[in-house]
Amino acid sequence: MQKFFDPLNANDRRIVRKWRLATLGFYGSILFGMILYAALRWNPDVNYALADSAARAKIVGASGSSRPGPVSP
Repeated sequence: MQKFFDPLNANDRRIVRKWRLATLGFYGSILFGMILYAALRWNPDVNYALADSAARAKIVGASGSSRPGPVSP
C-alpha cells in the first residue's frame, strides 16, 4: 500500500483520482492526435528521398560533392 507524506481523507483522494484521470485523458488525447496526424500524413516519397541521399553520399564519399558535374550536350 502506498504511504503518503500528508495522509488524505477519502474525499480528497477522490478529487485527486478525478484530476489524475482528467490529466491523463487530456495529455493522452494530444499524444493520440499527434500519432494519428503522423500516420495519416505519412508520405513514402520522403522515405525514398532519404534513402536516395544516403546512397548518393556512399557513392560520392566524404570528400566529394553531392552535386552532379557539368553535363555536356
